[in-house]
Amino acid sequence: MSASTNTWVGRPAMNRKAFQVTKEANPNSLNRVMPLYYRCRQLALTTEKRGRRVPQKLLSDMRALEKVVGKEIRSSHPLLFQRLDDHQLDRFLRAMAFLRLSVGRWLYGSENLKAEWPPVDSQRSFLLLTGKIFLYRDPNGFGDYIEIGPGSLFGEQPFRLGDEEINDAVGGAAHCQEPCMVGIVTGEVLEACFADRVFGNRRIAQKIRHSPALSRAVLPEPDPTKPRVDPDTMTGAARAELFETCSNAVKTALDDMSKLVAVLHPKPGDEILTTDSLDESVFYVEEGSVEVRADVTLTERPESRPPKRTRIHVFLEKAEKLAGESIFDKLDPYCIVKLGEYKRFQTPVQWNVGVNPVFNYEGVLTFNGEEELTITVMDYDKFTSDDLCGSCTLMVDDLADGWHGKVELRRPRSAVGMMMKEDTDLTEPAGKVYLAVKWDYEIFNPLIAPKQKTWADQALFNLQKNHIWGHERLMLGTVFTKALEGATSSLPYRLQLENFSMRAAEQKGVMDRIVVMKIANQRFLEFIKKSQREKAFVQACRAQALEKQTIIREHVKDLMQRWLNEEQNELLRKGILGAKGAPEEAVDPNKFRVAYKGVKATITIRNAANLSGGGWFDKLDPYAIVRFRGSREEVRTSVLADAGGDPIWDCEGKVTYNGEVALEVSVWDYDRYTADTLLATGVVQVEQFCSGFDGMIPLGMGGDKRKRTKKQAMLTLGIMFDKPKDPSLIQPLTDQSPGS
Repeated sequence: MSASTNTWVGRPAMNRKAFQVTKEANPNSLNRVMPLYYRCRQLALTTEKRGRRVPQKLLSDMRALEKVVGKEIRSSHPLLFQRLDDHQLDRFLRAMAFLRLSVGRWLYGSENLKAEWPPVDSQRSFLLLTGKIFLYRDPNGFGDYIEIGPGSLFGEQPFRLGDEEINDAVGGAAHCQEPCMVGIVTGEVLEACFADRVFGNRRIAQKIRHSPALSRAVLPEPDPTKPRVDPDTMTGAARAELFETCSNAVKTALDDMSKLVAVLHPKPGDEILTTDSLDESVFYVEEGSVEVRADVTLTERPESRPPKRTRIHVFLEKAEKLAGESIFDKLDPYCIVKLGEYKRFQTPVQWNVGVNPVFNYEGVLTFNGEEELTITVMDYDKFTSDDLCGSCTLMVDDLADGWHGKVELRRPRSAVGMMMKEDTDLTEPAGKVYLAVKWDYEIFNPLIAPKQKTWADQALFNLQKNHIWGHERLMLGTVFTKALEGATSSLPYRLQLENFSMRAAEQKGVMDRIVVMKIANQRFLEFIKKSQREKAFVQACRAQALEKQTIIREHVKDLMQRWLNEEQNELLRKGILGAKGAPEEAVDPNKFRVAYKGVKATITIRNAANLSGGGWFDKLDPYAIVRFRGSREEVRTSVLADAGGDPIWDCEGKVTYNGEVALEVSVWDYDRYTADTLLATGVVQVEQFCSGFDGMIPLGMGGDKRKRTKKQAMLTLGIMFDKPKDPSLIQPLTDQSPGS
């Protein structure tokens, strides 16, 4: 026989997680104990068939081995044996027939198998305890196959236990590749195992109806003339008497539903396993406690971020009593405003105005967390370096929005002044400057990914005795999940709950017996409809969903505090103390170029300073051109006739940004009869303007080298971008997790 190398999955719809748990079981212990148990049981059966009494020592050994086999066989197939308690497992082992097969034997299928299985009226499957089997799809043992290991439940047809199909695989032929021990699971074995279910069905119905969550569906409407009594606060006898008042229709519906309820017996700490998802069933906790767990993901809401200062507007009104004027030379003052180390703007020079100049100039600078704002007043000198009139430094944190006032200027004291005065102060007053400050705020930057963190397998709810899980989701549909995730509607983070699971609660020092009943959704809905209280029950489910929302909100607050503590500890490890020391997250230029492609950019050309060119009788007539590198669109200022080297344009225009890597600036001198002369050029890289730009850029001088000055030419420029048109370009950028 030839076997294909392509394997197939026997039942793709099965719960693969439960299948993996089964495969991870260690079969070594079962390999050692199963032959001993098999021999003892065969010897006991042979003795009984001969009409002899089984020795007590043999019975004791067989019972001891039976306990060991029961413990090991649970871990071999948790999905199946979680449905059996200890007594049911004992009856299962005693009723199940075992087969010992050698290498090359066919368990079923194939033309080589001479003997046929006797026909059975009920279902039949096989539980592989030891060894390895190839399961073929073809009944004759040809073609594709899958490998079956210890703990697998397989057969010719799907095996059902109540409302569940729990086969690991279904195939047409099974061939032993190693010496195998196989258990035969038939309907007779299950009947012997669940021999107490005739009584158990009635007991299950009585248990379920005592759940407080089902009181609106089970109990009749309370008498409005009598005070309402909460069933949870009543004594056991009073509660039993109250539940006896339920209608016969409710009792019949409960009995019908309980006939195919799967009773699970998980050990403390074990996950409750199902062949389908948890959404397909309703779970009732009969004894013990169960935790409902899920993966919790918190994502920062961009709109919840506090407004961020992005630009500072400084309006310089005037100065008074400036120092540095002489009898023969009045001051030609101008003012330089510097933010941090590199950002600055400069006012035009006020020619021959003396010690009380009026600037009336507003400059804008981009703010990225700088701490100091420096204001310096200089006296312009055409032939030598400019003289300092005075300067002052303001702390940015002290400049509230809408601040205005006057600040005192100081300058270094001259040597003569230091000799004439005895104090140790090395500076002297140099006048005052009147200014006003206001801020531009940005609610959020769409290119900066919101913070996100996921906590896996978090315990959300603790279900105690008589509690139910799954009925709100079944009756409310997607509204229930939205209600849980809406618990953070008033918090700065969005909540996402995924991968729900249920786990038997594990308490230290306590070994509680945990029993959970699993009810199929369809049967639970039939029960609610037969009770004729569907509307009242849906209303009760809404109220219970709101209670769970409150629990979720408190849990999320604890996670947020834990997250904050982790971030603060991380800053401390990096040597950054306090929130002010946290570095600002920079915008990735590559993401900016993709997201803002096709967006309009507003370019403001304010003024230039220290342009070279012109002469005594022919002053400069400057104008500026700004365009993105490689683009044909441009912003061109008007021509300022006889403006000289310090023109003020205050011109604004819009151009389309198409992902260019630089912004190019050129300043020209207009000539009516000849070609215009290039005075200076400058470049702003994408790394500088991806977060917006306001400030001065240095210009490289062009034109006649003989007319160049030693002072650096500068141009004051502002760039602002509209919002991106297509949010889908930004969305992939905001889905990145900052790490758990």
